[in-house]
Amino acid sequence: MQAFSSAVEVLRVARKLGAEDLFSYSVVSLDNESVAASNWIEVLPNLDIDELPKGSIIVAVAGAGADRQPNPTMSGRLRRWAREGHPIWAISSGVVRLAQAGLVDDCTVAPHWEDVPYLKDNHPRVEVSTSLFVSDEKYPTCSGGGAAADLMLNFIARSGSRDLVDEIASLLMIDGVRDGRMKQALPAELRYTTSNKTVFAAMRLMEANSFDALPVQEIARRIGISQRQLERLFKTAFSKTPKAIYQELRLQEARQEVLAGRRSILDIALDYGFEPAVFSKVYRRVFGILPSKERSLSAQTMS
Repeated sequence: MQAFSSAVEVLRVARKLGAEDLFSYSVVSLDNESVAASNWIEVLPNLDIDELPKGSIIVAVAGAGADRQPNPTMSGRLRRWAREGHPIWAISSGVVRLAQAGLVDDCTVAPHWEDVPYLKDNHPRVEVSTSLFVSDEKYPTCSGGGAAADLMLNFIARSGSRDLVDEIASLLMIDGVRDGRMKQALPAELRYTTSNKTVFAAMRLMEANSFDALPVQEIARRIGISQRQLERLFKTAFSKTPKAIYQELRLQEARQEVLAGRRSILDIALDYGFEPAVFSKVYRRVFGILPSKERSLSAQTMS
């Protein structure tokens, strides 16, 4: 429901601000009946599914359970719309519906991280990205949640309405528009592959203390082992020290803030425990680009 609402609200406010002709929208359902979201709120269609204007952008939306409940009728509709030349997008588990329809084989998609295991197991030809959204493919896709608003705002910006984007974000209390390259906030167990529960307990402590970093010795104490034992476990799991993994986690979070563009790079560096010069050096070594340059490129994609 959040993904649907986030996308629609951006379009609603765009129309409110005078862009009625550019960003009109309608809601349709397969059987022209209301659809109950997982929070039991019902969404009413306002257009017959067989009366879609020619060339309309189709945005497929689905929630939890799409992987367990294939919908042949939906798959058929999506394939038909694709043949008719409709641009087709997907948000949240709507990405699963596109995969089930066979539309995104050999394409890169941005599913919600909960849908990643299903897609990898059942649709191996689909290239999975952990980005918030992918908008430069034949079928733009979005991980869902609040990122649906970012997808729509980026779409409006590319339509030449950057000032309108700023107004919409202000009215919806959106503190900065995120770039599609920003990564989803994946749980540590999806970013780092290991079955060792002690290692994950340590990593959860690291994630919970990104700003005020804990000494490795304190992390070991809190999970009930010695620092030497912790070092050995991390070396076995990742061939890296706890300190190195901790720095990676903090640097990844810092990068999200760099791309968001809401705070100065100096403040971000200091908050995550880096001296500014060291931050730029480490950032370039890990991501291949200076933070200031990456922020500049991120801003250009919105202009």
